Amino acid sequence: MMMCQPRTDVSLSAVIGKGYNKFWHCKKPYRVLMGGRGSKKSTTTAINLIVRMMEYPLANLLCIRQVERDLQQSCYAQLQWAIHRLGVDAEWKCTVSPLRMERISTGQKILFRGLDKWSSVTSMTVSNGYLCWCWVEEAFEVDEVSFQSLDESIRGIMPEGYFTQVTLTFNPWDANCWIKSTFFDTPRDDTLSMVTTYKCNEWLSDADRDKYERLKDTDPDRYKVVALGEWGLAEGQFFKQWSNAKHVIEPFPIPKDLVKIRSMDWGSARPYAVLWFAVDYDGNAYCYRELYGYGGKPNEGTGETAKEVAERIAEVETREENVYGAILDSACWAATGVTGPTIVEELNDTLYEHHLPAFDKSSKGRVEGANAIKQRLIGNEVEDGSTKPALYFFNTCYHAIRTIPMLAHDKTKPETYDTKGEDHCADALAYFCLSRPWAPTKPKEQKPRDGYEKEVKRSAWTY
Repeated sequence: MMMCQPRTDVSLSAVIGKGYNKFWHCKKPYRVLMGGRGSKKSTTTAINLIVRMMEYPLANLLCIRQVERDLQQSCYAQLQWAIHRLGVDAEWKCTVSPLRMERISTGQKILFRGLDKWSSVTSMTVSNGYLCWCWVEEAFEVDEVSFQSLDESIRGIMPEGYFTQVTLTFNPWDANCWIKSTFFDTPRDDTLSMVTTYKCNEWLSDADRDKYERLKDTDPDRYKVVALGEWGLAEGQFFKQWSNAKHVIEPFPIPKDLVKIRSMDWGSARPYAVLWFAVDYDGNAYCYRELYGYGGKPNEGTGETAKEVAERIAEVETREENVYGAILDSACWAATGVTGPTIVEELNDTLYEHHLPAFDKSSKGRVEGANAIKQRLIGNEVEDGSTKPALYFFNTCYHAIRTIPMLAHDKTKPETYDTKGEDHCADALAYFCLSRPWAPTKPKEQKPRDGYEKEVKRSAWTY
């Protein structure tokens, strides 16, 4: 099929700059672009989409934001700027009421819709050509269910050479957002996920660059989100002491004589979390295994019964592992309104059958538990005056590493973490820390007896 070409007297490399080559040429169903401020993600997206509209004369574009009134000052303004930047103003007709752009020679349209007016999106059709592409700006504002419904409207059989694609652009304000778990946590063949920063924007002034660099010293947490495009938290990170570089380590064989403890936070509709810890001679704890009731989405459980969960524990924990003890949320002992066995009875009955340690009741106190975690994350002072953590996680403990550092402050009790967040691994960790796990006694070095190895007298029995 014949494609219309954009003007040849415009140098795209001079207009676009560097840092977006993969993004520009990607034709996968999803392009997900997360970036800090000043990373030129929105301007690059706008230029890319205008160029594509002019290359594909049957393609139409839908621009989405959560609130429709925000579109004029974002997507619409960026696309208008891109048209002017490419020098193709005469080929486009732009109107504000209704908010629309139309390519005069082909009748192609760029439509703008807000999800606060849902019916105008679900019934979306175009009179000429195909609805090929969708741009969701500030995508973190959009909830997952709304996005799924929107995604279904950008589908269908396309003519040869055409393709459908949804592009999401956003700032990484909140790591609890569904976008992280959907497009970033697990690589997908149908998605290009990118993170960009102000460092790839050659159009910034020195003053702009200095503004971002100053944040590194004045507000390092904000610098990570705003400047470096790292995931942040809308309510503020609770465990700021966490560092993947310090606390996440490669697995190693656990010595048999270390104390091993199993700790669990129960969940069914929400995930359960079982963590196994080994404590070394200095009292340092290593989380070497996890079992997490992940129902396919963040903070969604598997619905398994207590007996089924206990069977899963027995599948991964052996008697030879010699787990010393086990701790469980004290709420599992509650019998109020229960006619059959309590949760702990179901768990322990099954564990007894497998000759594994039964659960004991955890200590109470969310504030105390949160503080105990922080103390272990900080660790102990060493000879050079720095601190060495007293808590480590094997990098195979995926959900613990994913959820614990992403917990925010509780809005009503800021001295502890948010109970509405995905706090199950953190709770299991808190139960462990409050159990005051003791360190094993380090074996004494065996010294050879004096003279024993110096000389061996030979006899008739020595060969």
